[in-house]
Amino acid sequence: RVQLEVYRSSNQSTTMASFLTVKVHPVVYLTIVDSYERRARQTKAGAPANDKALGTLMGFYEKGAVQVTNCFAIPFNENTDEPELDDSFNMAMVQMLKRAAPTEQPVGWFYTSSELTNVCIPYHDYYNRIVADFANKKDTPPVILLTLDTTFTEDKSRMPIRAFQRSKAGIPGNREPHCAIFNPLRVELDAFPAEFTALKLIQKGMDDKSREIRLESGLEQLERSTGEIVAWLERIEKYVDEVLSREEQPADATMGRTLMEIVNTAATHMQTDKLDSLVKNSLRDYMMISYLSQLTKTQLQLHDKLVAST
Repeated sequence: RVQLEVYRSSNQSTTMASFLTVKVHPVVYLTIVDSYERRARQTKAGAPANDKALGTLMGFYEKGAVQVTNCFAIPFNENTDEPELDDSFNMAMVQMLKRAAPTEQPVGWFYTSSELTNVCIPYHDYYNRIVADFANKKDTPPVILLTLDTTFTEDKSRMPIRAFQRSKAGIPGNREPHCAIFNPLRVELDAFPAEFTALKLIQKGMDDKSREIRLESGLEQLERSTGEIVAWLERIEKYVDEVLSREEQPADATMGRTLMEIVNTAATHMQTDKLDSLVKNSLRDYMMISYLSQLTKTQLQLHDKLVAST
């Protein structure tokens, strides 16, 4: 474990002090909430339990933004005079995650607290060193602090998550800064295509009492996607008809150019006969796979019954 020295800090700023945007992916939200639910309980020896969760944020930097794609919780203790955390565990986890995703690196840390306290300063100093070591650059990239208010004191309809970037402040003329200010940053929800598909699938379980979700087969996915495309085409056709039939209906030039681009792309991307052949072949493949899977399932059930009867 590493012991961290606590310094005094000034009050945090309440205005946006940077144009940097923090794009948080869904798995980060879920991991932070899960880490808080699984935080260390009170031990048998009578040591106080942690009422917060703390961990490392993984991701990568891009122009004007930080992508936070993954995170994990680490053991820590701030109930003593000097806060401490498990550096060996943290480094081992970072190395293992970099094997799975070499493009990711530590970009900051998360903390489940409604306010920033003095202990945030030594934690942030520690992650400054970690991010600088993995960045291998002359200037240390921005180190992000992501906080989650588990009390939902401000707004219960949205997840109260905020991002901060620390900056040093001092009196003009002095060489050394005398305080640190955590400046708020803009937070956005971002997702890769696979994550977006998983989110849509998870949302279907919200209306189910058992909270269970059944994965769709290939034919069901094709049917649902085709239905969505038809519904959107009907909405577009209705909008175009209203623009053409009513003089008072304002014509949006941007919408017209977008529709023309969609039509041109669909017309030039693939010929009609090739598209029809592709759809028909895909349907045949789906039907063949479905037939073979059902046949295999029936044979296995028949085999089990024969074995049970003998």
